[in-house]
Amino acid sequence: MTAKRQEPKESPFKHIMESKVGTKTKLNGKEYLYFAGTGYFQLQSNPEMIQAAVEATQKFGIGSATSRTISGTTPLLLQLEEKIADFFGTEDAAYLPSGYLSNIAGFQALEKLNVFNIIFIDESSHYSNIGGALITGKKVVKFKHRDVDDLREKIRTHLKNMEKPLIVSDGLFPIWAELAPVEAYLKIAEEFDGAVWVDDSHAVGILGENGRGIYEYFHLDSDRLFMGGTLSKAFGAYGGFVTGNTAFIREVKTGHVMTGSSAPPNALVAAAIKGLEIVKNHPEIRQNLWNNAFYLKNGIKSLGLKVDENHLPIVTFRLSDSNKMRHIHQKLMDKGIYIQFVKYVGSGADGVLRIVVTSSHTKPQIDYLVSSLGVLL
Repeated sequence: MTAKRQEPKESPFKHIMESKVGTKTKLNGKEYLYFAGTGYFQLQSNPEMIQAAVEATQKFGIGSATSRTISGTTPLLLQLEEKIADFFGTEDAAYLPSGYLSNIAGFQALEKLNVFNIIFIDESSHYSNIGGALITGKKVVKFKHRDVDDLREKIRTHLKNMEKPLIVSDGLFPIWAELAPVEAYLKIAEEFDGAVWVDDSHAVGILGENGRGIYEYFHLDSDRLFMGGTLSKAFGAYGGFVTGNTAFIREVKTGHVMTGSSAPPNALVAAAIKGLEIVKNHPEIRQNLWNNAFYLKNGIKSLGLKVDENHLPIVTFRLSDSNKMRHIHQKLMDKGIYIQFVKYVGSGADGVLRIVVTSSHTKPQIDYLVSSLGVLL
């Protein structure tokens, strides 16, 4: 059967990356000063990580062509899970083919352990949180974004006698760089004999004294706290992970996500091992990131834009309409600067302009961004 000829469709992928990601990155044939993405330390281009990936590919090939529960587990995968558990100070950890899957796998394991009966989820949570919650088949109730009072009211309304809640949220919301009030969530979980799940993909590596994320940042430690994340952002590699006690992680490793997925390519596994080592052994890169975040935010504040004065490496702002933001985005590109114009969870229908600074940006690069933006506002 021959399909009818159609007019070419516009690709949803407008900006094609043609180089390694860095402070200068080639998009569509042109090099830009790059203030976007989630590579907070830009380890995605680290030579040691690339070399580790090359060596693993030469030894193990592209992939195992089977799941980990059959014969796809390699010594590298076991080593990576030990490294993850060591980094986060937990009994064990599970490594998954993507960060998106970590929430699904975690929810399924918690369900099997009878940790919860109903899921209460922040309305602005990442797609994978919402999708993973729905996959469990349990009742899912959304509460207002970061609204502790609304959460408590929803729990009182929907939770029946002897039922337990699972409170679900992002740790660091990536659009507006907001932190979840996890201290309050834990208190509510204790009150109702429930648990808290945080997708901490954007906070791990950059928050906390040791980079362990939002729980460490708020000095929280409880058997009621669970988390998943990704190695594709701060750690410069790829794949998701879940951390926790031995019994919980065993359920993750024997659950449908792990048993039904091909084992991740060992090139990514080897790169992740090296990325974890770099972040653990070089805390100065986290300090550089925090310093650059403060420097950028002081510059943006001088332009009259409202910014939160903290060390989170994200600055987001919204102008009067979508067309104006698109115009500024294009004018910055004309000047050789790439920031994000994005429509995403929490951005609103018109979208936002989002700037991400990394530990590798220099002050002159940040100054050029600020001065160029100032002319356009």
